[in-house]
Amino acid sequence: MPVKKLALGALIATVVIAYLAGGGDRYLSIDFYQEIYAQSPVATIAVFFTLFVVGTGCSLPVTGALSVVSGIVFGTFTGLIISSIASTLGGTVALYSSRYLFHDLIKRRFPGRVDMVNRGIEKEGAFYPFGLRMIPVIPFGVLNLLVGLTSMRVPVFMLATLCGMVPVLLILSYTGSQLGQMDSFTLASVFTPGLILALTLLGSFPFLAKAIVGITRRLATRKKPAGHDGPDEIS
Repeated sequence: MPVKKLALGALIATVVIAYLAGGGDRYLSIDFYQEIYAQSPVATIAVFFTLFVVGTGCSLPVTGALSVVSGIVFGTFTGLIISSIASTLGGTVALYSSRYLFHDLIKRRFPGRVDMVNRGIEKEGAFYPFGLRMIPVIPFGVLNLLVGLTSMRVPVFMLATLCGMVPVLLILSYTGSQLGQMDSFTLASVFTPGLILALTLLGSFPFLAKAIVGITRRLATRKKPAGHDGPDEIS
């Protein structure tokens, strides 16, 4: 084995041992963060919200994990509100960065997907990003960047993102809230009705999302006036 790999492994092992020896394992405890929230709810929400916005604004793949954490620490509905607003604002930050700062870089990085998203928005308008939020064929962070290269108005993007993300964020927050009630990882604590329901919803959500998107598409098509080829949202 190369010396560099041995040195890297030794460094990582040293850091982990020092972390645990110094009491760092408490930061891995759910109770630790729940106690902080109980003592300083406003400050805890503010810090977590900021981290969420920054993470999604930088297009890091943290939306799902942070949504589960929000349910663990804050509970289902508070976690849902925080996750929904933070992911929408973070996505908007990413859109602006793509539109005004990194336009050429993103266009070179995702040439095929840029054209695909442009065609989808020209055809379906706000329903296109809404559908991709429900059925994430394109990852959350990547879609934010790609929409920034289109002419979609920001308020329309925010509304489509919020509406499309709420169902899955609700399931993730609920899953987190059930995990937060676990005292230990035993069979008895894992196979609780609440956690079984959460896991069932997670497993079945792709099928539910597909059905919801299909129904919404049919309703939108039915209401569209004759001869209307494109959406009004594109400016």
